[in-house]
This record gives sequence, structure tokens and C-alpha cells, in this order.
Amino acid sequence: MIPLSAQRVRTRHFTPDDADFVLAVHQHPGLRRFIPRQVIEDAGAAEAVPARIERFRRYDADPVLGVVLVETRPADDAPAVPVALIMLQPIPASTGVDLQDVEIGWRAHPEHTGHGYVAEAARAVLDHVLASGLPRVVAVTDPENSASQAVCERIGMTRVGLSRDYYDEETMLYVADRPGG
Repeated sequence: MIPLSAQRVRTRHFTPDDADFVLAVHQHPGLRRFIPRQVIEDAGAAEAVPARIERFRRYDADPVLGVVLVETRPADDAPAVPVALIMLQPIPASTGVDLQDVEIGWRAHPEHTGHGYVAEAARAVLDHVLASGLPRVVAVTDPENSASQAVCERIGMTRVGLSRDYYDEETMLYVADRPGG
């Protein structure tokens, strides 16, 4: 996915220098609660973090799919601050379901939640991929994850309701279709 800019944030590809950020995001208590399979434990983090960054980079050359780091766009000479990551990748359908959808998702750094950075970046990514020709994007959240559901609604996704179509578990499903498509 190409780097994008919004009013207060911009996206970029991950580098090995982002290891501390990746570890902080993947040890966040909210991640442990809602997506425990993505948590990086202290034991093994030295190997897991570089592997995770490499996995994030596998779509760097793809114009639509990818995992990008979201950082602030400072107005002065201050350094940019990493605040979140946005993913756009194929989503695994549940067993016996024949869907080939693309999922948008996000993970925020614990110090930078509640400022609208994720919604601003996710909106830019969603607009980009739908304008690039992708006909549909889905988002799934844990049914109790009201913060992620609020982001889905802020970026204009339609709440479909509870679904078992992805990940072989019940999730709250949101959809965005390409305008006019």
C-alpha cells in the first residue's frame, strides 16, 4: 500500500527501527482482550518482533493491500510519533464459507488512543482502496469492542451485525462498498 497523508497523520511502511512501537502495540491490554492470538509475549519478543515487521512488509509493493504504520504529521520540526497501524489484507473466511473479502483493521499504541488518529488514517486508507477499484472492504470486531466499532462507524462503514463468516468465530461485521460499484 502506498504511503498516504491526512490532516494530522500520515502512513508509511514499517522499518526495523519500529520494533519498540510494534512490541508496545502487541502487548497492549486491549489487544490481549480482543485479539489474544496477536499478542507478543516478553519471552520470545526478540525473535517475534522482527518476524512481525517482516510479515507487515510482505505487501509493501502492492498498491492496495498492506500494513502501514500511522504517525503524526508534526507542524514544526518535531519528530513524527508512531500512533497506530492500519492493515488491509485478505481475511480468512470461516470453514465452509466461500468469501474472498479484504479486511481493514487497526491497532493503536496505548498512549495514543482517543485522539481520532486511527479513524483519520483508516478513512484515508479506506477511501484510497475503494477509489483504486476494490469493490468491498469488511471490518470485523469482537462484539464487545465498542472502540473499534466506533471507528468503523466514524469512517462510514455500515454495521451488518453479528456474523460467523470470518475467523471461525462470532464477530461484529461492518462493510464498505465502492460508491457506484
